[in-house]
Amino acid sequence: MAKAMFLAWASPVDEASEAEFNQWYESTHIPQVRAAIPAITAVHRYRLADLQAEPGGAPRARRYLAVYELDTDDVAGAAAALGGAATEGRMDMTPAMDLQANPPDLQWYLGLPG
Repeated sequence: MAKAMFLAWASPVDEASEAEFNQWYESTHIPQVRAAIPAITAVHRYRLADLQAEPGGAPRARRYLAVYELDTDDVAGAAAALGGAATEGRMDMTPAMDLQANPPDLQWYLGLPG
C-alpha cells in the first residue's frame, strides 16, 4: 500500500485541445513529475465519467484526475520538490491545459495505519 498519494485534477481548455492535453500529460508531464518526486511508485489517470449536461445547463467540463502513489510519508518534502521543479523550469506546461475557468487542483493524502 502507498504511504501517501498525490491527487491532481486538471482539464483541457476545450474539446478541441483534449488530445493535445492528454498527449502532453502522458508523454511530458507525468515523466517530469516522476523525475521531481522519485518516491512516486505508480501513476493512474482517470477521466470524469459523467460528461452530460445538467438539464437546461451547459456541458460539464472535461475533468481528469491523476493519482500518484508515493512510497514516502514526507508529503511536505514531495510538494516542495515539485514546487522546486516548477520554479527551476523543469516542468513544461502546455497551452492546452485550462488554467483559468477550471484550473488544476492538487491535494496530498497520507495513508492511515492498519
